[in-house]
Amino acid sequence: RRYLISPLQKIDRQLSDLSVDRPGPEYPDTPVAEIFSIEEASKRLHSSLLENEQTRDALEKLAHRDELTGLINRRYFMTRAEEEIQRAHRYGRSVTVGMADLDFFKRINDTSGHAAGDLVLKTFARMLLDSVRQTDLVGRYGGEEFVFLFPESTVEEARMLTERFRQRFAEYDIRLPDGEEINVTLSIGLADAGRSSLEDVLRQADDALYEAKHRGRNQVVVFA
Repeated sequence: RRYLISPLQKIDRQLSDLSVDRPGPEYPDTPVAEIFSIEEASKRLHSSLLENEQTRDALEKLAHRDELTGLINRRYFMTRAEEEIQRAHRYGRSVTVGMADLDFFKRINDTSGHAAGDLVLKTFARMLLDSVRQTDLVGRYGGEEFVFLFPESTVEEARMLTERFRQRFAEYDIRLPDGEEINVTLSIGLADAGRSSLEDVLRQADDALYEAKHRGRNQVVVFA
């Protein structure tokens, strides 16, 4: 009982409780080689479970993130934004959606190369994450176009936030790989999502973004 039955009962309990949310199994020293082998196998099993969980988390993050900028991608943004807008509608809360586009970005790629363009995109994303609140959603919509969702924010509150960021980014000197320093501006369109569907408010924000471009770029426009 001491060398066989009791150790096997302990192994059985440890295996029943085996989980990535719990510490790995621990056993007292045993002189029985066969029991020791089973205990070591249960430890390896727990390690494999942890590795699989970590791999799953890493793959999930890759599926949700834009590889270049580290921002959430378009598909994941749409899922999260839909949830946030439905929650805002349910409780009568303010919520604002925005779209932004880097001005004359194609010119950077054409004159300085795609490495310079990638650097601009990564710099923009880093500064953006440093400027928004943790509750805000920011994602790469495609190319040089980005999308925002500001929960618990009126259009005017979102306008002040994005206007501060627009000014900060426009004044920031970006050093390109060849040593040249450039300033890049962006245009932003905002729309109130308090009573609109995600599809409608994205179209409204895009219309406001187009209006910002039409007015000369480097500005924030709210959909009327």
